[in-house]
Amino acid sequence: MSKLASVWNELSISRKAILVGVLVTTLIVASAVMNMATKPRMAFLYGGLDASAAGDVLSALEGMDVEAEVRGEAIYVPEPRRDALRMALARQGLPRQGQPGFELLDELNGFATTAEMFDAAYWRAKEGELARTLLATPGVKSARVHIAVPKSSSFTRRRRPPSASATITMGRGRLDVAQATAMRFLIALAVPDLQPEQVAIIDSVNGVILKPGAGDPMEAAAGEIGDREKRLEANLMDLLEARVGPGNARVTVSLDIDRERETVSERILDPESRVMMGRETTERQESGSGGGGAVTVASNLPDGDAGGEQATSRSSLSETNESTRFDISEVQRQREKLPGAISRVHVAVLVNEPAAAQGEAVQPRTDNELQSIRELVTAAVGFEEARGDVVTVKSMPFHEYQPVETPEETGGAMLFVQQNAMSILQIVIPAIVVIVLGMFVLKPVLTQDVAGGAGQALADLSAAPEAGAPQLAAPKSPLEELREVSSADKEATAALLKSWLGETEKAA
Repeated sequence: MSKLASVWNELSISRKAILVGVLVTTLIVASAVMNMATKPRMAFLYGGLDASAAGDVLSALEGMDVEAEVRGEAIYVPEPRRDALRMALARQGLPRQGQPGFELLDELNGFATTAEMFDAAYWRAKEGELARTLLATPGVKSARVHIAVPKSSSFTRRRRPPSASATITMGRGRLDVAQATAMRFLIALAVPDLQPEQVAIIDSVNGVILKPGAGDPMEAAAGEIGDREKRLEANLMDLLEARVGPGNARVTVSLDIDRERETVSERILDPESRVMMGRETTERQESGSGGGGAVTVASNLPDGDAGGEQATSRSSLSETNESTRFDISEVQRQREKLPGAISRVHVAVLVNEPAAAQGEAVQPRTDNELQSIRELVTAAVGFEEARGDVVTVKSMPFHEYQPVETPEETGGAMLFVQQNAMSILQIVIPAIVVIVLGMFVLKPVLTQDVAGGAGQALADLSAAPEAGAPQLAAPKSPLEELREVSSADKEATAALLKSWLGETEKAA
């Protein structure tokens, strides 16, 4: 300690400041290295939460005595505890996404709750439950549902149907029509008397995806046509690859859609054919009888033969009437043609030329083979020449893509280095800084001053030794040994110098 104190006292003020700065810097860097080495690696816990949900999660983590970091909209926790923390938070119902659900009904007081308050809380809870279900859709960041149910009244003759709307915010990409349609049916089936056409689906970034009202037949037809095109392409690929081999055919199918809407009413009268509409038959029968003699002159006289025998007469009548009604044959038809029918089919087929053996020229496919392929394609797509369908089959060489070689995954030490590269750099870089400061700053300062102070002390001890004091054996430099030798034998030293000078003159 006394030697270090003497060396410290012999240093200049500038060197003392440099030494103190180096020591302080070394201690700071060493503490940073230790802190980085002992600090646990942070892993992603949750992200994209709203402010209230993120605050609840952070409060729960503080109660669990977990060190958490907030980086933008993401929450990070120590990696070894991440999975356990997710399960613990899920047990507490965290994070709470979207609107509250049916737990709102648990907070109602049966004595202080009116019917209007209960209805409002019920529909609010229904909206929250639907929003939570929509959040389970992949890619959905946030969701909000609004349900409008008209208030029923005894004085209302016609009840208005309910309606609903859902606002969706996607974490990435755009909300497509298929997902929007599924959400529409989900909401409609959860609310009584709610028709799917009365549900609007809105993307918060891209606007209205499905508007309320009757569905557009063109949109439905376009989706159906797209699916049919994909099915036809897949079927044609399977058919062609069986002949030309996998990867040697490309198929594109395009279906033109008839966008016109038409209503046809038809009435056909056939005068050549008669249809009996009805038949009516009437029968009438009458009969009568009477008595009396013949009318003569004597019968008119008072004394005539009035008292003679009287003659009798009878009469009968039978009549039958038949009436038949006929009408002309008539046919009435009413047909409505909706848009979406296929008006034309376009098919383009490109097949690769057959591979040739080494050293031989490529032989293109023959016309007969291409014609056979075209016949197969026309039969598969339902070709109709009257409709104007077009099928094109060509044979051309394909461009050969050079495969990209990917390095194989290495295991062992290299895999460990790749997975922990950042942690290794956090330890190695500060360690290099400490070594550089120690070797190129601290060591030169100490070696220069210590060597100078020690040499001066040894020179003083050798120049004025005290009687009876022990002599310290210190290493001597070559210059000091040469000085001592020259002082002990001056004549030999002079002769040596003369010989050196003579050799120098001869060389000159």
